Amino acid sequence: MNQTTEPHSRNKPKSTAWVVSVAIFIVIYLILQQQKQEGEPEDSGKNPAVTVAADGTSQAPEQTDTDLGPLSTSDRNQKVPKSQAIPTELKQTSAKRSVQTPASSNRPPPTESDSTSQGTRPELGQIRKTGNQTWESTAGLIYGPGSQEKHRIKHVMRHATDQPRRPGKHGVFAGNGDQEKVLALIDEAYLKALQGGKSVQKKQEGQRTVYTIDMHRPVGYVGGQVGNQLGKPPANKIRLVLEGTSVITAFPL
Repeated sequence: MNQTTEPHSRNKPKSTAWVVSVAIFIVIYLILQQQKQEGEPEDSGKNPAVTVAADGTSQAPEQTDTDLGPLSTSDRNQKVPKSQAIPTELKQTSAKRSVQTPASSNRPPPTESDSTSQGTRPELGQIRKTGNQTWESTAGLIYGPGSQEKHRIKHVMRHATDQPRRPGKHGVFAGNGDQEKVLALIDEAYLKALQGGKSVQKKQEGQRTVYTIDMHRPVGYVGGQVGNQLGKPPANKIRLVLEGTSVITAFPL
């Protein structure tokens, strides 16, 4: 009995030593693995798209609209989207240029009424009825009853034709007796009188204002007996007599 139990007692220390060795090996392996993991840098902040070529140069990731740089040979062969055809800064400049601002000027922009006023304004010499036997011209002159002819328009139109036997001078308006042309010349002279200047002479006679306006061109001729004797010289002036804006008389001289 003593001989059979002796070998078993000898193997027992050997098995215990083997287990201890394995445990120590596992512990050492775990420690080495933990140290290895702690020694590696964290790659959470790394850009996975950036790689290092064989020559040591870094290769940048694919560029976007806000980061446009030189294209490689392979990139040039690819179609570039329209959104990348213009750099960001130029896009902003182009957008700013597309917004047109009005040119700086002290003159206010023309209104619709200004653009159409010239086309709708009646021509000089037109008259409209404003009351009983009262007419107003384009320039604002009033023609009403009065004079030997019973109306100022009829009186003015006496100077539309010549009276060769009339003593003295008789001013005759150009226009071949056309009333509209005669009244247009009077309107023009009145507007010129309102502007004043060296071409206008003004004299007050009671309630009446006498204007002598140099038109700087022939607006008729001088007729009557004297005018016919002188060969009907051209008349470059108009005599206009008013009471306010009411016409008393008007004739060339």
